[in-house]
Amino acid sequence: MKKLIQSLLNAGTAQIEDSRVRRSIVIINTLSLLTAVMVALVTAFLYWYTRSLLILIPSLLEICCFAGVIMLNYYHRHNAASVATLLIHCCFGIYFGSVLGNAMPIELITAFLFTFLIGASFLVFKNLKVRLISLACAIFLIVAVQLNDYFNIVQPMYVVPALVPVLKMGCWGGMLILMAYVTFFIIRQNDMFLKENQQLLSALKEANAAKSKFLRETSHEIRTPLNAVFGIAQLLHGRKHQIDDPELQQDINYLYAAGFLSREIVNNVLDMAKIEAGKYSEPVMEAVSLKENAESCVALNRYVAATRRVRIQLAIDPSIPEYIRTDHIFLSKIINNLLSNAVKFSTPGAGVEVRFRQWQQQLYCSVKNEGHLRAEQLDKVFQPFEAERNGQVEGTGLGLQITRHLVQLLGGEIVAENQGEQIQFEFRIPLQAATALTSEAGGPAVEKGEFNGYKVLVIEDDLFSGHVIRKFLSEAGADTLLADSGEEGLELLEAYHPDLLITDSHLPGIQGREVLARLRGMPSFRHLPVIIASGDAFTEAREEMIRAGANDYLVKPFLYADLHKLLEKYLPARVEQVAG
Repeated sequence: MKKLIQSLLNAGTAQIEDSRVRRSIVIINTLSLLTAVMVALVTAFLYWYTRSLLILIPSLLEICCFAGVIMLNYYHRHNAASVATLLIHCCFGIYFGSVLGNAMPIELITAFLFTFLIGASFLVFKNLKVRLISLACAIFLIVAVQLNDYFNIVQPMYVVPALVPVLKMGCWGGMLILMAYVTFFIIRQNDMFLKENQQLLSALKEANAAKSKFLRETSHEIRTPLNAVFGIAQLLHGRKHQIDDPELQQDINYLYAAGFLSREIVNNVLDMAKIEAGKYSEPVMEAVSLKENAESCVALNRYVAATRRVRIQLAIDPSIPEYIRTDHIFLSKIINNLLSNAVKFSTPGAGVEVRFRQWQQQLYCSVKNEGHLRAEQLDKVFQPFEAERNGQVEGTGLGLQITRHLVQLLGGEIVAENQGEQIQFEFRIPLQAATALTSEAGGPAVEKGEFNGYKVLVIEDDLFSGHVIRKFLSEAGADTLLADSGEEGLELLEAYHPDLLITDSHLPGIQGREVLARLRGMPSFRHLPVIIASGDAFTEAREEMIRAGANDYLVKPFLYADLHKLLEKYLPARVEQVAG
């Protein structure tokens, strides 16, 4: 008997792989089998007391119909079986509600229709249209039974008054069992969905953690050698005026441009990961020279533009305040991403126009280049991984998505549109005039011998990165010593007494964090300035090292202009500190 029941419940599921589809088939089979059994029991009960063929014959017909539903599923007519279940309940619900009259109270029919028909249909049917039809059928049934009860359209069968309570008990019992079954299935289905959602959420968390770990490790592995390549490119770029060969100078420009672009691509991938994780930092509002910021971005991108024979023109409305209140880093990234995108997709020999203007307390910046985007491309241009290929260059498709996010963080908007034969990207941000509290110090250029007399200890296990950092520091006049491990660096501290320590966070043996902990435990070096130069670009890594005692954090591959500013900041302060 158990095997027979199991085979009836699983009829039609043998070749179904989707667990949800299998579950729906089993629900229909179970409802059909259970309803058929309940109809047989209630019919036997009612017929025993009434001896009426008006109950017996329709009941037998209903049992056969539900057996047919199981046969439909067996022959893989699953949609037909589901619809048939609904129709059978509708037809026989109207019939028995009319025939039994007071023996089946209208309240009971209403509760049954809403709980059984609607609940069961929502369990089985996934299509919204079918669910709405099911709901409409249930409402129709309720209205039809109510009208029949009021107008006596179908005369109910005569039942001896003494038997009415008994028949009511039988109807209540059968319907309550069916409603309890559906309610049980709804609760069970909900529990299963919750369990599946929890499993899915857990899997997503694990996948996200694995992605973050992979991105972190890969980013570090890429950034370290890229730091050496870009570092050498910066050193050569700073010396190109000493070279008389114009062709070699051009090659150096190309090398510098390629290194700068590679740096921007790696940073964009990390920025996108931060945006997805909701960990992108809030803007730090400060006084920023718009002219210097824009000219710096244009100068950097001109090296890349030169490799494509693209001209960049900058125009700033003179009525714009010299200093504005905004986030210097965000503004630079926005302008750089838009310029990089315009240069990348411009045809050789074309021009890129950058224009700043103000209107109604808003700063507008437009970047135009020759080209045209179709309407569907304009709709998707700010979506990630939607870079358009022009047959000559390719991109990650992240820059514009990041740009839009940064503009929104600054309280602005960005749009893209076609203007004749040109594509224009224009963003606006709130314009607030500011006063420069301090003069801009430092710059890309390093004066030879600028840091004469200062001693810098560099702990770097990557040979190439250590070489280019030491070379930059040596050209700036600093006496530089290089250690390739944390243990060696700590040993050299006592003998060398540096004015500044630059160390990687990932080292063989003891890590950068442990180096900091031991360093801060030495009275002589408790206040020694420490700069972390690491390929770990995640905010958590920076915060961890700052908490451990580092003074600043540079992410590889870094601009030597940024390192130069930190040297200006910490080396004079260290000498004053020691002298004091």
